[in-house]
Amino acid sequence: MLVAWSGHQPEVSTTVDRPAVPAGAGRLPALVDAAALVDAPGGERAWRDLVRSARHANPFLDPDVLLPALRHLPPPGGARLLTGGTEDRLELLLPVTTGHRVPRNPVRATVAWQHTHHFLGTPLVAPGLHQRGWRSALRDLAAGGDAWFVLPLTDLDVVQDVEAAARGLGLTSRRLEERVRPVTHRHEHDDYAAQRLSGRRRKELRRVRRRLDEAVGGGLDLVDLVDGATAPAVEAALEQFLGLEAAGWKGTDGGAFAANPAERAFFLESCRALAADGRLEVLALQGHEGGPVAMVVNLRSGDALFTFKIAYDEQHAAYSPGLLLYLEQLSRFHTSGAALVDTCAEPDHPMARRLHGDDRCLVTLAVSLGPHRGALAVRWAHTVTRLAGAVRRHRAPTRQREDHP
Repeated sequence: MLVAWSGHQPEVSTTVDRPAVPAGAGRLPALVDAAALVDAPGGERAWRDLVRSARHANPFLDPDVLLPALRHLPPPGGARLLTGGTEDRLELLLPVTTGHRVPRNPVRATVAWQHTHHFLGTPLVAPGLHQRGWRSALRDLAAGGDAWFVLPLTDLDVVQDVEAAARGLGLTSRRLEERVRPVTHRHEHDDYAAQRLSGRRRKELRRVRRRLDEAVGGGLDLVDLVDGATAPAVEAALEQFLGLEAAGWKGTDGGAFAANPAERAFFLESCRALAADGRLEVLALQGHEGGPVAMVVNLRSGDALFTFKIAYDEQHAAYSPGLLLYLEQLSRFHTSGAALVDTCAEPDHPMARRLHGDDRCLVTLAVSLGPHRGALAVRWAHTVTRLAGAVRRHRAPTRQREDHP
């Protein structure tokens, strides 16, 4: 599913085939097929090098995650990679779809592509790529024929580079939305719970944990089911998570991976690849009796951990297993050496906001790719978004499940 800032799926026009990457071509084409990049000499290595060195870690743009997404969850009309640099040294990578008619806007756009399970829009950007690289990228996008460009849920410093590049080219840009996501940066000491929860609340949670420990026959502990595991053990852990998720509220409302064969295939393929490279955690809170009472799947990219998916046994819901898992995970995060844990949660998610005291500012940016129709489309999108936001603020808030980020 294509996710633009509105959450709707725009219409997609038929796109023509782009050229593959010729061997020894030097500078990459602006828009390249992902498979062609991987097949080009040095292409996959350059992609993986950029994943490791990017200014902001983004596991959803790792080839082990993005390629399965393109195979199993492709948008109508397909997606291509906006690239900068050469085959041997990539400086920019972002999946985009072209020819979109965004809801409530008649002018077609190029949109950075995100599927249902893709929670960060920030492109892979080399540390040295700032305004210069984005000026080149915007020129390349303009040559493709669309009038404007939408970059959703992107870190603020990258957005500022794109805005400066747009100004330098005389292009119009507007911030359509800003979200503040709860995250936790590494502290000097493992005092995360003490910083966020009152002494009374921590005492209450210790009591709840003791009761849960009794309910599962003792030995309640957090275990990584895939750390150093064999391929069959990894497969068993992933299937165990899928079963737990499907047995809960997501299974009831159709949002579980197991409810959709394509999403299930994406989950399994990407997680297998990450586990084989030591960049996956499948943490289970479990005791001596029965299976896990809660599980979380974390993706590791660079020095950051991303809380990808969480599930819990609703038979034990009275003991707040999801909250207890979050607390255990924070302590584990501190000992892991990671610098950041990103909840991948909505800004107002009650449990994530309660436990994670730092913020990550993510911006959805629209940029014209020409002086006339594109500028009008960007201004109109900004107006429509502001009006929609005003309507949302006057609606009654909806109830969120606290055990799900």
